[in-house]
Amino acid sequence: MDFSDKAGNNNIPLSDEVLEVLESQFNKVKTLHSTDLEIIAAELGVRDSDVKMWYTNRLAAWRRSQGLSDCFGQL
Repeated sequence: MDFSDKAGNNNIPLSDEVLEVLESQFNKVKTLHSTDLEIIAAELGVRDSDVKMWYTNRLAAWRRSQGLSDCFGQL
């Protein structure tokens, strides 16, 4: 399932290769510690703010697909 448009991720300037890595990581772990986000960003050579935004958008899209609120902890 492609969530890139639904999550608004097309506004974040990331290559297809980076998006594949992020999607793979997201499928393993839905939420990451800020240190993990920084490590992933450094390994991919992108800004950690872009990785954080991508993860935030992707998690919101996943939560919507599961029938949950976009924001964790809210009904």
